[in-house]
Amino acid sequence: MSRYPLVLLHHSGGTAQVFSGLVRALPDWIEPVPLELPGRGRRRRDAPVHTAEDAVDDLAARLEDAGVTGEFAVFGHSMGAYLGLSLAARQERAAGRARCSVLFASANAGPLAAKPLFDGDPLEADDEEVLRVAGRFGGLAPQILEHEQLRRHAARLQRADFAVCDSFIRTLRGTKTESHLVVCCGTADVFTDAELDSWRLSSAASTERVRFPGGHFYLADQAEAVAETVATRLAALANPAALADPALANPALADPAVANTAAEPALSGADPARPGLPV
Repeated sequence: MSRYPLVLLHHSGGTAQVFSGLVRALPDWIEPVPLELPGRGRRRRDAPVHTAEDAVDDLAARLEDAGVTGEFAVFGHSMGAYLGLSLAARQERAAGRARCSVLFASANAGPLAAKPLFDGDPLEADDEEVLRVAGRFGGLAPQILEHEQLRRHAARLQRADFAVCDSFIRTLRGTKTESHLVVCCGTADVFTDAELDSWRLSSAASTERVRFPGGHFYLADQAEAVAETVATRLAALANPAALADPALANPALADPAVANTAAEPALSGADPARPGLPV
């Protein structure tokens, strides 16, 4: 029996380790495919990329290396949500490539509601500014900030990833996919419902918003609930022929009335004092 690939794309400054709880909680019929950008994890010796286009090119190559050839889904957290959108659209542009059925866009505003984090080029920001911006969302362990070498490494990696996000917002924010979108976010994260609902402008298919208890890194405490949401939505929205067991398909959940719970969102409702912060 084949397993359905779920590509996992991490946040800025992060690694695939952020998905460890989710990976353990996923049902057996879903195959986690964690992909990491260069400069971290198993690729820590590789030079980081600085543009969204280079990042997506890299991810597409890694996707092929992982042997993903048919239909797949993506769970992209924060920066990974934007890269997941770009990856899905990239795969759609060429015949014969693996296609994304569902994009789980986690912890980020819709691209058209987002604004750059820096007034200028993130690559020109000093370590203090980079770490200050990253600290808005938590996730920076005190031992990293207190250890000079770790601090420099964290700032270097975060700076490169912020440049990737900045590149996406300035050049690729209008990207659109044919994939279904399930927008996930913590209830205590900074993003408003209007900012999350603006993801509907990035898909030609259904969109849905799901909130989980917690903040920007809600995944740490909500792995089982997120895994259940992923499995339920994949069973409803993926091509039944691509599922390991066709009996998993649940037509009732594919009803637009259920899938489009974020009806009539208004971009004008976004708070300009709290723009989408892509990390």
